[in-house]
Amino acid sequence: MKFLELRQKDVVNCNTGEKLGFVIDLEFDVRTGCINVLIVPRAGKGFHCFGKNQVYKIPYKCVVRIGRDAVLVDVDEKQCLK
Repeated sequence: MKFLELRQKDVVNCNTGEKLGFVIDLEFDVRTGCINVLIVPRAGKGFHCFGKNQVYKIPYKCVVRIGRDAVLVDVDEKQCLK
């Protein structure tokens, strides 16, 4: 699968059924080439002109399934929020 295909899929938390967003970046191990983390921006509930945008850093081991339209993850959102 190409990264551009992955970016077009919704990331959904299996625990809550909540859509977290779309993958904007990846962290990977340069030695092995394996993906370590999916980076998903937190959807803002309001106008955030001031302050830092937060992202979910979702460990790849928490990915349950990558489907045609969505990436299902099993995470505690508070622990993944950076």
